[in-house]
Amino acid sequence: MMSEHAKHQTRIHIDQKAYESPNPTTGADFYDLAHLHGNHVLYREVSGDHEDELVRIDAAEIHLKEDEHFYTGKPPEWYHVVTINTDDFVVDHESMTFAEIVNLAFPQPPTGLDPKFTISFEHAESKPHHGDLPENGAITIKKNGTIIDVAHSNRS
Repeated sequence: MMSEHAKHQTRIHIDQKAYESPNPTTGADFYDLAHLHGNHVLYREVSGDHEDELVRIDAAEIHLKEDEHFYTGKPPEWYHVVTINTDDFVVDHESMTFAEIVNLAFPQPPTGLDPKFTISFEHAESKPHHGDLPENGAITIKKNGTIIDVAHSNRS
């Protein structure tokens, strides 16, 4: 039984191929629908004398219009995708500090006395390419592909 607020299917086109997508959808689900991972991104075609719109993989909600057109292409120079705790985030710089990573993983800080975080990473551009990040450290991420795990604990 569908709830009153259930998403409905909307026909859209990606690279001139028709797809049915839940509407609204998320960036991650939209990229999955287009089978996009890695070195390409989605753009929404915009009419008139305007730049086509980049569809971010980390978009929380994308509202679609029936028969709307999208296409795949190379990402802008500033576009870096990093996976933190299995969620994809778009960042506009190559180097990420410990604090920046924690803020993405936990936008609302956990409660408790003296919360502590540990960060492990793999597939980084910086050397070492994998390991644990110290609290005052930073890593250089790959254009796409760096995976980061952030764990939270209270000091005992």
